Amino acid sequence: MTGNNMIKCTECSSRDLDHDEARGEVVCNDCGTVLDTNQIDAGHPSGQVGENAHMSAQRNDSVGGRTTRRTHFDRAEARRNGLGNIIRPDQRAHSQRNVRANDILDEIRKISGSDNVAKACIPFLKKCYTKDGEGDGHGKLPLNQMRFIGSKSSDKVKDATYIIRVSAIATMRVVSELGSIPYQYWQQDADRLGLERKDVAETARLIKTRLVNLFRDHASSIDPRVGMRNLRRNTIEAFEQKLRDYIRQHEVQHAEKLLKWFTERVRVLDSDGEGPMAEEKPRMLLAMITICGIELFDDVKMTKKSIAEEIFNLTVGGVNSRLKGEQIGMTKKQFIKKFNGGANTA
Repeated sequence: MTGNNMIKCTECSSRDLDHDEARGEVVCNDCGTVLDTNQIDAGHPSGQVGENAHMSAQRNDSVGGRTTRRTHFDRAEARRNGLGNIIRPDQRAHSQRNVRANDILDEIRKISGSDNVAKACIPFLKKCYTKDGEGDGHGKLPLNQMRFIGSKSSDKVKDATYIIRVSAIATMRVVSELGSIPYQYWQQDADRLGLERKDVAETARLIKTRLVNLFRDHASSIDPRVGMRNLRRNTIEAFEQKLRDYIRQHEVQHAEKLLKWFTERVRVLDSDGEGPMAEEKPRMLLAMITICGIELFDDVKMTKKSIAEEIFNLTVGGVNSRLKGEQIGMTKKQFIKKFNGGANTA
């Protein structure tokens, strides 16, 4: 080993020494004395080389597994530092394999706090973030998000951590849209982590496009078209609960009648995705109903801004614009207040 010239045991003078390069130890085979520790050779392939060196998974199929993440070498910097003679077998044994998928999986665990959510995401990560499908003709891989996220018109530092977090939230968003996990608040998580929502949306679009192409060509059993009704139902239930939680936390007075009217309006207008306003996105529909409700029950003191922004992650202008739209010869605001389910108006 580099920097270690020990040739005999200091205890028994035996020359039968074992130099363990992996552990950095020198041990006497005769008396068992550990003669030296931490004598790691910086040039050995088990060490990291270069500022871009990192730990990566050992095998292509190890997404979510317990395999050791081995060292990946920055080859250019290794050559500059005179370490370009690292032997090829060791280089291959420690090469980068699925590091992006495993890093995203780790981030999903942190954001969701759930191993079950992480497990549900593994099949999607395998299809979109491993090297197995590179150039297979099923659409651009989200694997290298730097291609479209970059450092464009933003002062945010879009480094590897940024990319991994965007990918984690986008993956959970897609898995939620297919009805496999409940995850309705991706906008809040993106804002909390300092991510641009458009980057999450673009990443989710790439994932869904690839999944559609894979399923169409019988290359995947994941059907991205299923689960949409369950998603709508889950989204409505999640944001209805969020409305109730907001009312309770802010101790809004006289809110019982608003909530009763709100629940009835959702049932009539959405009707489990088959009602007259089922074409509206769930969050927008619920926000419109709530704002119409506080206009009807003026003793319920809630602002349009708190409803749109704090509860439903929308803008007041966006909700007002939708309320002014037409629905069967009247504005949507009028339709929400009057439609009774039997005839067009009450």
